[in-house]
Amino acid sequence: MLGLPLDDKVSSKRVPTIVGSIVILLTILFGTNLFNYLRIELVPISNTDSLCPLHEPVVPESFITDNSTVLTILHDEDYKLNSIKKLAGAIQVDTQIFDNQPDVPDSPETWVKFIKFHEYLEKTFPTIYENLELTKVNTYGLVYFWKGSNESLKPLMLTAHQDVVPVQKDTLDKWTYPPFEGHYDGKFIYGRGASDCKNVLISILETVELLLNQNYQPQRSLLIAFGFDEEASGVVSASAIGRYLEKTYGKDSIYAIIDEGPGLAADDLTGTIIATPGTGEKGYVDIEVQLTTPGGHSSIPPDHTSIGILSELSYVIEKDPYSPILTSKNPTLSYMQCLALHDSKSKISTFTKKSILRAGYDKFANSQVIKLIQKNRFSKYLVQTSQAIDIISGGEKANALPEHVRLLVNHRVAIESTVGAVKDHFVDRVIEVAKRHNLSVKAFGELVLDTKDNSGVFEVNVFSRPLETAPTTPLNDNVWKHLAGVTRHVFEDLIYPEIDYPIVTSPSIMTGNTDTRHYWNLTRNIFRYSPFYVQSIVGSTNVHSVDEKLAFEGHLQLTAFFYQYIQAVDTPTADN
Repeated sequence: MLGLPLDDKVSSKRVPTIVGSIVILLTILFGTNLFNYLRIELVPISNTDSLCPLHEPVVPESFITDNSTVLTILHDEDYKLNSIKKLAGAIQVDTQIFDNQPDVPDSPETWVKFIKFHEYLEKTFPTIYENLELTKVNTYGLVYFWKGSNESLKPLMLTAHQDVVPVQKDTLDKWTYPPFEGHYDGKFIYGRGASDCKNVLISILETVELLLNQNYQPQRSLLIAFGFDEEASGVVSASAIGRYLEKTYGKDSIYAIIDEGPGLAADDLTGTIIATPGTGEKGYVDIEVQLTTPGGHSSIPPDHTSIGILSELSYVIEKDPYSPILTSKNPTLSYMQCLALHDSKSKISTFTKKSILRAGYDKFANSQVIKLIQKNRFSKYLVQTSQAIDIISGGEKANALPEHVRLLVNHRVAIESTVGAVKDHFVDRVIEVAKRHNLSVKAFGELVLDTKDNSGVFEVNVFSRPLETAPTTPLNDNVWKHLAGVTRHVFEDLIYPEIDYPIVTSPSIMTGNTDTRHYWNLTRNIFRYSPFYVQSIVGSTNVHSVDEKLAFEGHLQLTAFFYQYIQAVDTPTADN
């Protein structure tokens, strides 16, 4: 009994100790992310079958009876050399265009360079010009029509653009081969337009030429549209082509549109090849800000010249990037879920896989997926509005204060955002700088800050036609199934027959924009898709840069796909 009082003392001390431990444990559990980690690790995921279904290969009937042509495209050396010659010839015709180009009637001399390109196409593909109906829209836009035998089937539309971005003169000495030579070194073809996107244009024409030479008679009509100012947002050509097609065929009159876009690549997470047609597109807006201040002699300068102030604004813009966001509106979430569900090599950790599958409704899981996406500079802006300060100019003389300076910022607007939100945010940052320097601000035609003196004024305007985010293409219907099925057939059966896993086709978006912005009324089924293997369309091809190039095997893969796809969807069973 002597031990009882001692036992009571021990018991009385244990109570607060246990309570304290529980409090500490709960604090750790709920006051940190431990609970979130445990929830993701321990709670099972269900109902994932519909997130990224694997569709069966689709093989055109002609392949069963005669597969010689598609095998010739992929493996015949004579065909390859002839194809190289055709693409090289297209590269050799200079079709550079610049920003804010005038319309054709306003400045005919700006566009006459395309006459030579049209002459090259007609000389190179005479069979097409003899058999297809050609309409020239706004003089240099090319629309070919191959009439099918079944008018109840909506036409298929394939598109590309004739123009290329300019070659900067001060980079000419950095090119391995001249940018308009079309040099082939045994693996790559070099030159401006080799990968953006005269390769697509030539591939489409090569495919149709092959079918015509075989006396192929399509049931489904085929439309081919080539604009000539895509690199300046297509406002002169593709916009006119879109209006022409809508007037001629009507709204929602096209079966599907395939334009330039991503193709197939080995994903960094899984190591497996995945096909990624773009089913959505970010918005676009260029915002220009001009600053006008009093001039004067440089020997008595103000504390901050207009160039200094505009440089400060540049710093304010770049230190305040847009926040990333990922929702079910963005096809990038579907892409990540496809990776998680079809990780045939089991490269993704259980935690990452579960985070991806929960990201559509779990805030913490979503944040983990965003971090994962943003580790890669090529995928970072799939979930974030980008801002790039591309042009800054001002000042005329070493001893004269600059009176007028200009800054242009390019924005690619996140799927979940709007052009209006970007404009508002931009103006807020201009006002922040203006207040520090007693400057007025006029934004989009409205005076939003008035200092009522002559210190100077910022003027903010949209530089080119803005674009809201695109409507997304529907998935899991017959049109999508045929696109995915032909992709599996071409790349599993013909290009990578040794592959030991199915190639998944996943929706995606591009960080850039295409001419499809002008074709939204024609169909819901828009695919920005160039199905050939390239690990990175930017990093592997130097697109828009010095030594733009294309591994020529990719060009042959693209032609093989078009050849099989046109025939595979040439049936009523391909419709929804």
